[in-house]
Amino acid sequence: MSGPAAGRSRLFLAGYGLANAGAFVSFIPFLTLLAPLKAAEVAPHARDLTLSQISIVGAITAALAHIAFGALSDATRSRLGRRRPWILGGWAATALGLALVGLAQTPWQMLGAVVLLQLAVNALYAPLAAVLPDLVPDHQKGAAAAWAGLALPASKLFTALVVGALLVSATSRYAAVVAATALLVLPFALTLREPPAPARAPLAWPSLRLTAFRDGRFQRVFASRLLVETAVALHTLYLFFYLKDRGDLASRLPGVTPEAAFGLLLTASTLGMLAAGAASGPLSDRLGRRPMVIAGAVLIACGVALLLLVPQWPGPLVAQVVFGIGHGVYSTSNLALVAEVLPDSARNGRDLGLMNVAVAASQALGPLLGIAVASSGGDLRGVFAAAVLAALAGAGALLARR
Repeated sequence: MSGPAAGRSRLFLAGYGLANAGAFVSFIPFLTLLAPLKAAEVAPHARDLTLSQISIVGAITAALAHIAFGALSDATRSRLGRRRPWILGGWAATALGLALVGLAQTPWQMLGAVVLLQLAVNALYAPLAAVLPDLVPDHQKGAAAAWAGLALPASKLFTALVVGALLVSATSRYAAVVAATALLVLPFALTLREPPAPARAPLAWPSLRLTAFRDGRFQRVFASRLLVETAVALHTLYLFFYLKDRGDLASRLPGVTPEAAFGLLLTASTLGMLAAGAASGPLSDRLGRRPMVIAGAVLIACGVALLLLVPQWPGPLVAQVVFGIGHGVYSTSNLALVAEVLPDSARNGRDLGLMNVAVAASQALGPLLGIAVASSGGDLRGVFAAAVLAALAGAGALLARR
């Protein structure tokens, strides 16, 4: 579906990228480091099971919330526009949700706070994501996706350098996440100018119909995204425990804590992701989206496979660099591909929410597999092997005939 004909300025694209970075900072540090630490705090003897259960509930909440808030922003008619009121309200609720997670003392309190946080984050992110198909034309979608694609590596770098290495107390970590989110999101949200609502009958009620799944391209991109994001979720959720439980870490890196080593791995993958993501967005404008998405998925599989094949340090470091490059290529080009295949411009928010179900479902599949492994007494190698297969299957899904 073609976007607006007029191009967007570099200032707009940069502001959009920074706002996306703020949205990602609101939850990536939580998913990768703060949630495992909090689970170990509130349930020290059942950390893996507690983390998995809370992640599953959070993922289901996120999936439903993204669809709902996307549809609500589609239907919104206000002087501030369709998307801006939800972005601003979502940011405020996200700050409250993070504070409540930090204050949680029991698994049940943590679960309730995570549900609220997922609702808030998606109230912020669902309308923000819809700005790309709303306001950016097709010939700039790759460039816009490159800016937006910096959000994930930037949030990981923030996690590694600030949340993981620089700050030591839980209070300072949560406060830093809230402050960074405000600094990155609010300038764009407060200055965003949206055109009038589409010239068609006003949408009195948000539409939650699943008509986008009738489109063949939408179906294939959804299936591919579900598989590749499952691989990413498995890798991201259990990497810290995998690293912490490794027997040779203390001897190979004497004096280095698991948190610091984890931060080093995140930094390595983030640098690779930043470089690859910045290059792959504009390149996808020229070469097409599918080849770039497929290449990224294959590289993700290679990175996870290296983690299994060369577990001795510095093998995990090399594996993370390869994974980061693949993730950068994949995430940027996939973002542009998703924006291009949305079938109804009046329902961009809702249909992006439907597409985001693939990401949320992957965050539930990962913990489910983790529960199965923990319950059977196995280690995490089987989880990472499944991640390799999922990434390769995701690449294959885009090779199906149109």
